[in-house]
Amino acid sequence: MIADIAHSEVIVFVRHHLHRLSWITCLYWLLNAFAFAIIICRWRRSGLPAAGAFPTACLGMVVAYLLLLPVHEHAHAFAYRLLGARETRVRYQLRRLTALCEAPGTVFSGREFVLVCLAPLVIINPVLTALACLVGQDKIGLLISGALLLHTGACSGDIALVNFVWQHRGRAQFTYDDAQQQRGRFFRSIV
Repeated sequence: MIADIAHSEVIVFVRHHLHRLSWITCLYWLLNAFAFAIIICRWRRSGLPAAGAFPTACLGMVVAYLLLLPVHEHAHAFAYRLLGARETRVRYQLRRLTALCEAPGTVFSGREFVLVCLAPLVIINPVLTALACLVGQDKIGLLISGALLLHTGACSGDIALVNFVWQHRGRAQFTYDDAQQQRGRFFRSIV
């Protein structure tokens, strides 16, 4: 076993692995910079003063958080189902304003787990990027740009988990969720 993570402690685990330098984390920070650059471009194109553009982009972040959190987690659930999970659950932690998708009792390889982790980023971000760049109305474009930046930032947990799998590459890896004990466990073969 290479990790045994209580779902209630996943934020500490995520912080640690998000800051471990690799090409994965570098690419993630570049994606965040790209999303921020789209906001700047939309603002410059709009001609709005910063005092008018900033609240619009922030409103996009709030709306994105409320609307995209369930969509994001269900993208994970969809990927789990495609990879063979019979059951998926989304657990919302309102006190921490986070959510967690699990596939109790189903074993996944490290590669499959990476696909599950990246599903929301690969599905949602291209749609938001296209909308942010193509929508003609300036305020709506800024709103969508704010949503893009928030969603990219909100993928930090997923990126940290992908980085964890990457840090332990070289041997076969497996993971599963223990729903009763609310833990995620990662294993690596010894051969």
